[in-house]
Amino acid sequence: MTGILGLATQYWMYIAIGAVLVVMIVLTIIPQKKRQKEQKAMMDSITVGTKIMTIGRMVGKITQVNADNTLIVNVGTENSPTYIVIDRQAVGLVLEAVPVAAPAPVEEAPAAEEAPVEEVAEEPAEEVVEVAEEAAEDKKDAE
Repeated sequence: MTGILGLATQYWMYIAIGAVLVVMIVLTIIPQKKRQKEQKAMMDSITVGTKIMTIGRMVGKITQVNADNTLIVNVGTENSPTYIVIDRQAVGLVLEAVPVAAPAPVEEAPAAEEAPVEEVAEEPAEEVVEVAEEAAEDKKDAE
């Protein structure tokens, strides 16, 4: 009789240990999934004008978002801008997101009136990219 009773208690011990392990695994996966969703939402909210903090703790405002997952960030002031190029994954925290406004209704202008065409000034961010590319070429030439 004691053999059967001892065998039954042994199985219950293994079942209890297995249940504890399953609960521990579930409790670690659920918060991780939640953090991943929050991170994805933060990365999707990155637009021009968003104030961010990088993983290196530099604070700046995004001036340009490039197609190759790089961002040009102004880490200086408005009067004396300092532009850096960072990878999108280097964003650690979004400090101030730019509110997305609803599109205004488009009013059609009369056909007789044409709006004057204004020249668009070249953005300083493009100059930064050109300077960075020239520096990379000079470094390759020096080697």
